[in-house]
Amino acid sequence: MTNRYDKIPDYKVIKSAMQQELTDKQIEYVKSEIETAALQNGNNAYIDLVNFNPDQKEKLGRVLKSKGYQLVEESNWSIIIDLKASVIRFKQL
Repeated sequence: MTNRYDKIPDYKVIKSAMQQELTDKQIEYVKSEIETAALQNGNNAYIDLVNFNPDQKEKLGRVLKSKGYQLVEESNWSIIIDLKASVIRFKQL
């Protein structure tokens, strides 16, 4: 007989999920949404943040900006990325 208490996740798993790092599943989701919007020749990519904790939302915003994406809108529920605009970065000499 399997132990029904095995369904309760270990503390280490929960603590890891609460940290700022994005999961592989979240990264794949964001990649897919950007690619789908680009293939459909859309102006914006919509990222639903329902499965992201607050730290992960902040991390995702920073990662997207560091990759040159311009964010049209950021809220607790979603991020909208402008696919037609790019952020110009200047290197200091």
